Amino acid sequence: MGLALAKEAYIRGADLTLVVANVSVEIPSVFNVIRVETSSEMNEVILKLIPDFDIFISTAAVSDFEFKKKDDKKIDSSSSLFLNLKPTTKIIRQVKKINPNIFLVGFKAEFNISRDEIIGCARKQIEQAGTDLVIANDISKNDCHFGSDTNEVLIVDDEVLSVPLASKREIAKIIFDVIAKKI
Repeated sequence: MGLALAKEAYIRGADLTLVVANVSVEIPSVFNVIRVETSSEMNEVILKLIPDFDIFISTAAVSDFEFKKKDDKKIDSSSSLFLNLKPTTKIIRQVKKINPNIFLVGFKAEFNISRDEIIGCARKQIEQAGTDLVIANDISKNDCHFGSDTNEVLIVDDEVLSVPLASKREIAKIIFDVIAKKI
């Protein structure tokens, strides 16, 4: 979805920068791309970029947890293993603190929950992160999972716009049409 949005922004004349980690799609060379490996690297890069942009679209599915301590050697397979995790920084919650005038679009991917619950999750993000718009979807539905070419989304702000199953390119156009009306 992120690449479809980037392509649509480019077609509409936007000057954009993509901050990407693990992506399974080929990114055209026309885009300014900053590659990162960890959520903390992504956080650092985004916090530096945010003051210079008018719109920030956060499509990255950043992990909610990271290892508290990383070993720098091989772990012996004969011993028990306990994973000690700590919450990662919620990048999206920092954006409006740095640039209060930015138009912030968040994404909310949920799994196998009701439409009302998805809308509730989107509105919670609006409240907690100050997002101006949230694109929410249920990734348990057929043809709506990560890596698929299609999606079915809800565009949530004061209202809820349901976008039925369509190509990600078509959804990107609809999202930018909504953004254009809001800014």
